[in-house]
Amino acid sequence: MARLRLDRAALNRQLTASRRRKGDDVARRVVNRAKVLAPVDTGRLRASIRMESRRTFTLKTVWTVGSDVYYAPYVNDGTRPHVIRPKTKQALRFKVGGRVVFARVVNHPGTRPQPFLDRALREVALAEGFTVRTNR
Repeated sequence: MARLRLDRAALNRQLTASRRRKGDDVARRVVNRAKVLAPVDTGRLRASIRMESRRTFTLKTVWTVGSDVYYAPYVNDGTRPHVIRPKTKQALRFKVGGRVVFARVVNHPGTRPQPFLDRALREVALAEGFTVRTNR
């Protein structure tokens, strides 16, 4: 009678490597989709979108997709209406319709969210069956 011996450690390594490759592929696709969906003014936000993978203590791989420019959360999530005051001068200076305007206080109406990262995650990662967690 022939015996079959299963090398569980080798099988686990193979499955883990396969899962990691699949995760890397999906994370790269999320990055590419986020770059397509990102609003463009100067291109800095689009160029800053990156993917990072790391192993946890339980040896699971976690992928993070995001941007390191300071204004990325404001673009993705929007802002509430807020008051803008000068920090070091007596007045704010800006242009409206080609004219220079001075003001002591400006009531900013806020900005609408442009959820390019959230949309990319939903369109790609969730469709592939991955769990998505956002930092908010």
